[in-house]
Amino acid sequence: MKATLENAIQTVHSMSADYHDETLPLMDMEFDSAAKMWISGRQVEVLPSAQKLFSNRLRVPYSYLSRCPADLQRDNLNYWLEEERKKRNTLFCRFDGDKLRAIFTDRYEPTDNMEILSKMLEYGFAPNQEVRYSLDNEMMVVSVPDHSRAFKVLGKDRIVPGISIANSEVGVLALTIDAFFYRLVCSNGLISKTSVDAKYKHISRRGIENFNLSLENVIYQSRQGQDRFQISTQTPVSSPMNTIETFARQFQLPQDEVEVVKQAFYAEEGATMFHIINAFTRAAQAPSLPVGISHQMERIGGIILGMLKH
Repeated sequence: MKATLENAIQTVHSMSADYHDETLPLMDMEFDSAAKMWISGRQVEVLPSAQKLFSNRLRVPYSYLSRCPADLQRDNLNYWLEEERKKRNTLFCRFDGDKLRAIFTDRYEPTDNMEILSKMLEYGFAPNQEVRYSLDNEMMVVSVPDHSRAFKVLGKDRIVPGISIANSEVGVLALTIDAFFYRLVCSNGLISKTSVDAKYKHISRRGIENFNLSLENVIYQSRQGQDRFQISTQTPVSSPMNTIETFARQFQLPQDEVEVVKQAFYAEEGATMFHIINAFTRAAQAPSLPVGISHQMERIGGIILGMLKH
């Protein structure tokens, strides 16, 4: 979504109105199913993000658990919850009203979306700064274009560099700050890894403490991406569909996501690596994809771009 930083702040503020955290004893937890449980005498809905975290914590594969009937889910989870009580007494629980959205151990250090947006204001971004942002229950991505550094590829096709900040409050992704490239003609975005280490797991406050410096370093590094786009337009591809399939296997994409990439390619066909990269970044805009998958598609585009050699 193209908007302003203020729009993103308002959206996050509205979404998080009922968010709250509690550290709660495992002795007070019991499952009715993967989606329903009792905590401290009250029944709560367990959102998919928390179901996945419980599955990982209790060593019950989510792919298996999600296919089980409710009573088998209950028995599996309660058995392994009893085993978990032998190792720890409490879990850090994140709620949206009466819905459980995430669980973590005591090592977890919250880095919330609103805190990141506040750091962006502190860094110097104005409330009316143009941004592209995506937000759902599991992830936030905010990208800031720098139109003063735009460059051309393929004639009048313009690419705008910038930075992309992604975060998950429910364990899907660490706080990451990456270079970002935005293609104006079709609104595609590409996330490019730089040599700067700007990925912070939620087990310390380093991400917030180093936020300004990381941002400065990534902005500097993002100036190095122009040549690779030119190389991509000059790198021929003999079989685009086979190339897409090869990358899909490399990045372990499920078949439904591969089909989205192929449809994106058909929207702007071509026989160069630029068109292959564009297929992945255009696929990221598909309304059917959650924010996390869209972000992954943009990162894949950046990884492919980074593979190209002079």
